[in-house]
Amino acid sequence: MTTLALNNLWSYIQGLSLSTKDRKWLANKLIEPVADDPKTAKQKAYVKETLYRALDEVERAKRGEVKMTTLDEFINELEMEEAV
Repeated sequence: MTTLALNNLWSYIQGLSLSTKDRKWLANKLIEPVADDPKTAKQKAYVKETLYRALDEVERAKRGEVKMTTLDEFINELEMEEAV
C-alpha cells in the first residue's frame, strides 16, 4: 500500500465511531501475524479440532447421550494422538 492509501485508511478509521471493545478488536486484528509457519498452523488446527470435539462432547453429555470423559482419559487420549 502506498503512503497516501495508508493515510486515507487511517483517516477513515479515525472517522468511525468505535467503542473501546471495537478498538481493541481492531488493534488485535492489525497486529496478528499475516501467516503462520506450517508447524504453528498445524498446532492451531489441532487445538481448534480438540476444542470443538470437547465442546461437542459436553453438549452430548448435557443431553444424556454420552458419559463425560474424565480429565485423565482426555490426557491419555492426547498423549496417544501425539505419539502417532
